[in-house]
Amino acid sequence: MAVLSATIALAWIWVASTPALALSLREGLATATAPSPPHADAIVVLGGGKLPVSDWSRTTTRAGRGLTLWRDGLAPVLLVSGSDQADELARGFALSGVPDVDLRVEGSSVNTHENARNSAVILKADGLSDVLLVTSAIHMRRAAGSFRHEGIAVTPVAADDGHARLVDAPAWLPRRDALTLTARCLREYLALWVYHRRGWI
Repeated sequence: MAVLSATIALAWIWVASTPALALSLREGLATATAPSPPHADAIVVLGGGKLPVSDWSRTTTRAGRGLTLWRDGLAPVLLVSGSDQADELARGFALSGVPDVDLRVEGSSVNTHENARNSAVILKADGLSDVLLVTSAIHMRRAAGSFRHEGIAVTPVAADDGHARLVDAPAWLPRRDALTLTARCLREYLALWVYHRRGWI
């Protein structure tokens, strides 16, 4: 029995580490970004992503996408949300030229449900109801659903999640980054189920 269990575990780790499985799971979650995002009332950037180390506008991270949208004049307000990174994002945007009057900081939320609920309070207080939402592609489905549940209209703008290189990798050869993506996707599917059960989306 121990040998069988070990064999099954090894087989699962092998399959879970393949780009074929990881990308298939990602495909079920990823939300496409509009080729030309429309103008909106505000841009909302969720924390949790990798922060740029140089010129933020030259990156496709969450921070970089948000800054580019603001510089392109697609919305006058830039809101950052999440207790993990809101303050750092706000400082980075300020150093990148975003004036305080255009920044909103929501720094108390610890999960996506609270991101949406707390951000919606700030947005509605300013009469804003239509946002460009910036987060990772696999997180977008849950994030957008959470914001819409709070009465906010959402246009998804997905940040680069860094997994494009898996597309060109051998489909059935295990890779560490594929295993990481598989784990993230499975966690996201579970979170979606929980959010549906709790009525948060």
